[in-house]
Amino acid sequence: MKGTALRTALWLFLGGWVGSWACFGMVVAPNAFRILPTTEIAGQLIGPVLGTLHLYGLVAGVALALLAGALGRGRFLMAAPLVMAAMCAFSHFWVSREISAVRPLAFGPGGSVEMATRFGDLHRLSMGLFLAVSAATLLLVFLHARADARAAADSSREHR
Repeated sequence: MKGTALRTALWLFLGGWVGSWACFGMVVAPNAFRILPTTEIAGQLIGPVLGTLHLYGLVAGVALALLAGALGRGRFLMAAPLVMAAMCAFSHFWVSREISAVRPLAFGPGGSVEMATRFGDLHRLSMGLFLAVSAATLLLVFLHARADARAAADSSREHR
């Protein structure tokens, strides 16, 4: 029963991470920039939503590492979510804050080409981190599904 509760929590955290990031990347962000009247307004919506996703990634990464350890899933499945959580923390506490600080200097009155270039660099970094974490969550889904399948096969062999 303990193993079932641990696996359920693992899949809820992992599914929440994959689902929320996919919804943001494929639905929320593109539509915000398509529907809202200016990119500035879209950015004002996207920033806080992305911040919430980063914080969820931070919590989910730590939880997934602990759950993988409790389930005996091995060092990689414990370390990978911690690296992903660190990427979320870096993106939230440094990249997003830098973007917020640079945006008015790049696009506000008296904005400069230098600051616009800096904004572009930070935006690309933010998108790269988002895509890397997204891809890593999908890898975790595969690896945990494989671990569950192996555990089920081992249990089936034991009961024969």
